Amino acid sequence: MNEPPEKRRPNSAIFISTRVRLARNLAGRKFVNSLSFEELSDVLDFCEGALSGVRKLCDGRFFRMGEIPEAEREMLVEDRLASRELAENCRARGLFVSADRSCAVMVNEEDHLRIQAFAGGLNLAGALRAANSVDDGFEKTVKYAFSPAFGYLTACPTNAGTGLRASVMMHLPALALSDLMDKVVRGLGQLGICVRGASGEGSDSYGSFFQISNQQTLGLSESDIIKKISKFVKKVAEFEINARAKLSSETPLVLADKFARARAVLASCKLIDTAEAVSALSHVRLMADMSSSPKADGVIKAVDEAAAASMPSHLSARFGLAGADSGTRDELRAAMLNEFAKNLPEL
Repeated sequence: MNEPPEKRRPNSAIFISTRVRLARNLAGRKFVNSLSFEELSDVLDFCEGALSGVRKLCDGRFFRMGEIPEAEREMLVEDRLASRELAENCRARGLFVSADRSCAVMVNEEDHLRIQAFAGGLNLAGALRAANSVDDGFEKTVKYAFSPAFGYLTACPTNAGTGLRASVMMHLPALALSDLMDKVVRGLGQLGICVRGASGEGSDSYGSFFQISNQQTLGLSESDIIKKISKFVKKVAEFEINARAKLSSETPLVLADKFARARAVLASCKLIDTAEAVSALSHVRLMADMSSSPKADGVIKAVDEAAAASMPSHLSARFGLAGADSGTRDELRAAMLNEFAKNLPEL
């Protein structure tokens, strides 16, 4: 007999990815929002040179955001390497990306430096080690704005202290289908944990993808923050698994209907926007994740790749149509997902 999916895959594919971000500012310089264009440019030039000497970044690429096409900036945002703010307010701003894309440093976003490290699944400790490696390498040649009383000084007081934001991207469709997500968000908020959409602050959570991160950086050590986030995201994963089990036992037709409709949409749509595409792919992902089929992991990987390829800038680049209007993208996205559905096995 096959094991129930919640037993076979205790953490399932609920954990998508991990990101650790460190906010840092250079000693003796005003914060970004107080700098003139010339001063911003000076910080950008200085950081480009200093970052190029950091071992983890030495073979990477530095993007001067104001000098690359808008389509390329949008792709960096869709890949979660750059923030929306950095892409839109791009003059005298930069982004250093490591060769393996596991680390990225935003220059002159809200702070002089936003050091980011990424890892697949739930790997907060690994992401923190990578971020600290870049941080330590940069600090060999510069001095940070630091206070013995308040820790690292940042443009926004909520980032002072460690300057650490640890976030985990999670797929929580059963909680959303069970109308429990609002309750989870409120509960986490009371515990100092923030829940946002997949692209961060102010973004939508279509497809039931959520970022869960710490709100407090002052008064806690880095290890305290990592332990706290790890504890709560694992608890949320338990809630999601329990919600899946309850849906499966109490309302199996609801799940079957969601899965059937998602497959039908992907197989036969002629026009589909990003939100609807990601929502349909999310239901297929849930179907695979609850399955005991040996093909499940392959389907999940294919779904994640299709979701990434469905993003507007990635879609335009795929078909060589930079600047394509939304109607054209919706048509191309539909054709791409029709092909994806043809190769989707029964689960």
